[in-house]
Amino acid sequence: MAIVKASYTKNSKGAKASIRYIAHRRGKEGAKITRVLFGTDGVMGRRDAYRMIDAAEKGSIFFRFVISPDPKQEDTEKDLRLRDVTEQTMQTLEERVQKPVSWVAAEHNDHTPHRHVHVVAVVQGRLEVSDFASLRHAATEACVAQRGELDQVRGQQAREREEAAWEREQ
Repeated sequence: MAIVKASYTKNSKGAKASIRYIAHRRGKEGAKITRVLFGTDGVMGRRDAYRMIDAAEKGSIFFRFVISPDPKQEDTEKDLRLRDVTEQTMQTLEERVQKPVSWVAAEHNDHTPHRHVHVVAVVQGRLEVSDFASLRHAATEACVAQRGELDQVRGQQAREREEAAWEREQ
C-alpha cells in the first residue's frame, strides 16, 4: 500500500520554504541537486510555483504531501512513473474537494532507497480524515495498476527473447 503523509501551513512563506526544500534537498553525501518541479501542466519553474502560492485565495491552506509507493510490493523495480501516480492522486483530491487544486511536486529518488514525491497543494478549506484515506487509496491503485502493466510488458519481452533464442538454436 502506498503511503501518503500530509502536513499543512497557512503561511505562504512556509509553503515557499517547502518548495525550496522539494527542489533543492541535498542528495546522498550532501551533493547539491536541483530537481525538476512539475504540476498539472507539466514542468514548472520555482518562480512559477511561487506565483501559484502568491495567487492563492485568502484562507487557502498549503498542504504538503509525500506520496511513497511500497518498495516491496509496488515499486519493486524502481520503475513506476511517479509523476503519473502523483497526477492521479491529485486528481482524486480535486474530485474530493470539488474544486481545481493548484499543486507543484518533485520526485525524490536520489537520497533514500524509497522513491517518493513531495507535493505542495493549495486547497480552499480543510481536509477530512476520509479525504486522506481517499488519497492513499488512489495512490495505491495507481501504483498497483502500473506495477501490473509493467510486469506484463516485462513478461512479454522475456517470452519474446526466449522464442528468439529458441529459433536461433533451430
